[in-house]
Amino acid sequence: MSVDENKARASRIWNEIWNTGALDVVDEVIAENYLGYIPAMPDAIRGTEGFKQLITTYRTGYPDVHVSVDDIVGEGDRVVVRWTSRGTNTGDLMGMPATGKTVEVAGISIFRFEDGKVAEEWEGFDTLGMMQQLGMAGAPAG
Repeated sequence: MSVDENKARASRIWNEIWNTGALDVVDEVIAENYLGYIPAMPDAIRGTEGFKQLITTYRTGYPDVHVSVDDIVGEGDRVVVRWTSRGTNTGDLMGMPATGKTVEVAGISIFRFEDGKVAEEWEGFDTLGMMQQLGMAGAPAG
């Protein structure tokens, strides 16, 4: 697959899966042996079913989630996406009750493609900023 094809597939993760909840698209862009390393997750996300569960978990906590792709670059079998996520926490999220607060979080995801699908993902996002916006962590000292 070309870098441009991989970038187009990565864009589908945000535009179709995250933003609309189209879980059927997961099977088209995520490899069966996918491993995802996500902040606040104690273990790697594994396979297409694990990825679908991740999407379901976050979309339950933030039903109106919208993720914007701010930058996307690629080289070889890697695609890097800088993104911004916005949503209102109106549902439970990993055992935490809904706060009703709207959050905006910036993040970066690095994808490694294999045979036209995402085989690995390394993600980083402003977890502390998200917790502060939800009122679950104090403001920085200063």
